[in-house]
Amino acid sequence: MPSTVVRSDVWQARLAEQGTSDRISVRNLQILLSAGVDAWGREKQQPVLVTITLHLKKPFDSAAEADALDSSTVHYGKLSKSILERLRANDSHVTTLALTGQVAQVSADMADNALRALTAEVFYPKGSMLGDGAGWSWSYYHLEKSFSKVLHLRNVRVPCLIGVNANERLQKQPLIINLWIECAKDHRCDQYPALEGVLVKAVSDSSFETLESLLTFVVLELREKFFTKDDEGSYIRLRVEKPMAVPLADAPVIEILRPVIPEHRGAGNN
Repeated sequence: MPSTVVRSDVWQARLAEQGTSDRISVRNLQILLSAGVDAWGREKQQPVLVTITLHLKKPFDSAAEADALDSSTVHYGKLSKSILERLRANDSHVTTLALTGQVAQVSADMADNALRALTAEVFYPKGSMLGDGAGWSWSYYHLEKSFSKVLHLRNVRVPCLIGVNANERLQKQPLIINLWIECAKDHRCDQYPALEGVLVKAVSDSSFETLESLLTFVVLELREKFFTKDDEGSYIRLRVEKPMAVPLADAPVIEILRPVIPEHRGAGNN
């Protein structure tokens, strides 16, 4: 069966169709590496957070009954140590794509025959100028040989003129933006500073009354100023929060999903 790249929600649905699966995760394993690029696009040493999630083929009932680790589960302490040892072995700069591949390979070797699927994520807290960071996640489901590849800008804070009320037309207010590029092409893995630049300029220079209009405009700007025809099959998932809008709520939230290449022009995957 040939491998296919699908959106993360499609990947999760396909995995769920096969029944429940026990999971082992290690979240935000910290290391300092020369990897990816920083917020200025430079190949510099920076903090890296690694998260790995292993979906097991079978429940780890035998380990639970014996109250001891066996082949039905994974020793997360040894898994963490093995990942760190492999990443520290890099003696030169490494791309985000290569780094994620190393994490996934070590994890697959550790899980051996117990593994059904895995997700490896690399996150750079210093990879965003105005947000919480940038990340790349890579998921693989063995049975269907399906991949998910996602580039993510997390919680980018941008002030802009937005709203229908008279006071909102007088002063910019902050928006919190999350942007995911679903089915992202491999060469995009370290282009998050450029992506953020287009996003921030599109939002900060805009003046809309509704979030719906703003999000649609941002998609058009990304299509025109960041993506090319080589990105066909990728998707833009864009979520915007407006924290100052509703006094008794954290924020109203609008989220959309659009193909990078409009469907009438022949966009691809599910």
